[in-house]
Amino acid sequence: MKEPNALAKKFAHELRLVRDAQDRERASNETREKIHVQTTGAGLTYLYESLRNASENADENLLLMRAIRRFFKRIYLTPDFKLNDIGEELITELTLAGYLENDSVTLTTVNEISHLVREYTHLRTKLLQKFPRETADRWTLAPMSAAIEHKLRDHRLNAVFTDLAYNYFLSAIDAPAIFGEKPASYEATLFMAVQQSLLREDPAAIRLGLTARYQVSLDHAVEFAKFNTQIDQIAASPALKRLIQIASRNGAPFRIALLAASNDDNAAERLTSDKSYSEQYNLAIGEAYKSVSQNISRGIVRSVIFLVITKFIIGIAIEVPYDLWVHSTVQWLPLIVNLALPPLYMIALRLTLLMPSSGNTHALNREITRVLFEPIPSKPFIKGRQKTFGVGWNTAYGLIIVGVFIGVAWLLMYYAHFEWIHLAIFFVFISTASFLGFRLSRAIREIEIGDEAQTSVTTIRDFLYMPFVAVGRKINETYARINIVSRFLDMFVELPLKTILGFIRRWSSFLSAKKDDF
Repeated sequence: MKEPNALAKKFAHELRLVRDAQDRERASNETREKIHVQTTGAGLTYLYESLRNASENADENLLLMRAIRRFFKRIYLTPDFKLNDIGEELITELTLAGYLENDSVTLTTVNEISHLVREYTHLRTKLLQKFPRETADRWTLAPMSAAIEHKLRDHRLNAVFTDLAYNYFLSAIDAPAIFGEKPASYEATLFMAVQQSLLREDPAAIRLGLTARYQVSLDHAVEFAKFNTQIDQIAASPALKRLIQIASRNGAPFRIALLAASNDDNAAERLTSDKSYSEQYNLAIGEAYKSVSQNISRGIVRSVIFLVITKFIIGIAIEVPYDLWVHSTVQWLPLIVNLALPPLYMIALRLTLLMPSSGNTHALNREITRVLFEPIPSKPFIKGRQKTFGVGWNTAYGLIIVGVFIGVAWLLMYYAHFEWIHLAIFFVFISTASFLGFRLSRAIREIEIGDEAQTSVTTIRDFLYMPFVAVGRKINETYARINIVSRFLDMFVELPLKTILGFIRRWSSFLSAKKDDF
């Protein structure tokens, strides 16, 4: 039996503090008054929100934060917007959209949210005098949305986990060996890398965490702007990208540790020895495998919906008008292939995404025991060496990409009578589907120790779809910046829909008040 090291003792102490704070808060909230939302328009709002989220295809843990951000973008677009009762308006909308349960948010929390909004809005007004709207919103609107989301969902356990992983990597990573010399703002860069790679945090939440960590006041716009300029520089630095790779590559034991702590109120007590901790850790490994499998399946479904929605809009806007203009009739075979094949391809990819073997379970146990129950090494040992390949490998890879695209294009032109416009749309959507599938497969890689397991099936899959992944990544980055579908929904659906529903709710409240007069 092994005793906990200093890292484990600190982790256990912080877990106890969080659990005690949660228990006190839970007991206090039971007696506090909650906000009740009239459910007029709830069904329509929920349906729209599901459609909007499918069009964006974001991670599930980011949906609430992004819904809050959209709410305030809409508020800020309103001339002479008022902040009176803004917290209550937000909670009402989030409840109707299905993000929150009715009667679950206390009036104290609503007031705290309203106070946050006033602080950030006042700061935003100052920043807009010297900075573009995009910059001011990135520095204020985005982290404000993260701060509000933290009020509605408890992230204190994530903060404890971040400290554990950060402190481990701070002593384990040999920065001079990797970078030649330690980069400027190395500690802040590592903090960002841990949150982004291990927690998949949104940049807004990372910015919020750094602002709190370095105690940057919202009352001093000049210092706030200087600090956020530094964050922007770190976010664009090669050092951050490299540290994200290292943290992600070595992060599997920590991800399981977070899950183990999340599912066990007595996690701190189990950290007294490796034997008492391993039982819960093994349960967490099994739960992680199950959760990842379910998340991948949900991600496939959401990706299919995303592809169908965007393909339908593209088909109506481009493909069908082109066919009618050139051929005076719709070319049904290319249209059907372009509509059906990418979703079917995504479903086929799901069959090749397999959970790790039992050997990975043993490796995870060995690694977490080394991290928490063995003496902490006196010298950094993670060198972060990258495998390098010569020009020949990269040339061959480039030729494979070209060959795969030419081969597929020839097959579609010969057998399905595709023209250039049909081919362009096909490659855009099949590449997007490949990248979405690849991104989902990373969830399995995140709970694996060592090199990725390869079978004959996965080798053939990678050979055929990696060229499309490479192109799909570029498409996804471009789409994320412009996201025509989401912008269309925001301007022409969400804005009028929620304005009308808001008026209906206020009219309903007015009628209810009038009844009391009789």
